[in-house]
Amino acid sequence: MAEYFEAIKKSYKSIIIGAIGGYLGTLVHLPLPWLLGALLLNLFVSFTSYKITFDKKIFLPVLLIIGVILAGSFNITLLYKIHLWIYSSIAMIICTIIGSIVVAFYFYKVCKFRKLVAVLAGLPGAFVVIAAAINQMTDSKKESGQVVIPQATRVLFIVLILPFVFVTQVGYQEISSHGNNPDYSLRYFLELIFLLGIAQLGSMGLKRLKVPSAPILAAMILCGIFYTFEITTARFPDFFINIAFVFLGSAIGCRLSGLPIREIGYYSLHGFIVSVLLLGIAAIFAYLLKIFLGFDFMAAFLSFAPGGLHEMVVISIAYNIDPLFVTYHHFLRIFLIIFSIPFILKFFSKR
Repeated sequence: MAEYFEAIKKSYKSIIIGAIGGYLGTLVHLPLPWLLGALLLNLFVSFTSYKITFDKKIFLPVLLIIGVILAGSFNITLLYKIHLWIYSSIAMIICTIIGSIVVAFYFYKVCKFRKLVAVLAGLPGAFVVIAAAINQMTDSKKESGQVVIPQATRVLFIVLILPFVFVTQVGYQEISSHGNNPDYSLRYFLELIFLLGIAQLGSMGLKRLKVPSAPILAAMILCGIFYTFEITTARFPDFFINIAFVFLGSAIGCRLSGLPIREIGYYSLHGFIVSVLLLGIAAIFAYLLKIFLGFDFMAAFLSFAPGGLHEMVVISIAYNIDPLFVTYHHFLRIFLIIFSIPFILKFFSKR
């Protein structure tokens, strides 16, 4: 416990800066404000003479908590509807694979990224997990930037552009957030402790098998089962989720410190270009689902566009699109990417 306290003492400047950045992100309505706000402000401060650092000892516990948070998006309703979306599920899997290949090829051939870095930068989703994976995988600030900056650009661009698409195609609707307001009872806290406990045990098991990103994977698999079958319903409150994202954003922002501004601009430009490519691929698949299977185009497009999950769901609620349909397809894409990352890392490490 003392070592974690020392790690927080070393990292407190970065964490405070991250909290300020997250709050500013909420004021300007930044997508994933507490994550991207913390990342961007830490990155900005790193260009000054003010020294900041983030100790890796507190990074793995944060990943474990984030895995439980992601698993909390499941519930039993999914089991009653999933059979209705078999064809759209197949289309989502194909769309994700094609999008990943196209974008990875672009980064490899045009930007001259290393093959593994090009693949991680080109995965269309799971920004949190990908950023965590590259943070653990390498100490190279350049390669971290090549993955994190295009991924962050993708989330920012798609989340910011899609509301304008819906306004022009469907009309303006008021969009409001729906927070989680838990009942702070003894059972609530015991359930959360139980979930963290089984996530930790699962993480230890995956680490023995040398599986990358073990904390997030273990938490999502084991806790996801308990949430899906509603064995437990306790979920972390919004403020705790925001704290976890501040820690993660601060860690990533510190890792990118020292990157030249010219390189950041270069990676952001190509992140914008691949975002347009991914939106185009999503639109093609949504159109095919509409023509051949009668799916609503805007619902399918919103489900296939690789932006932030929570922002896509909020847009779906505002435009009277089944939020479970949108949530399921985004999570299918995210799960496909998350479970492919260990195999991708093992494949390239062997080569």
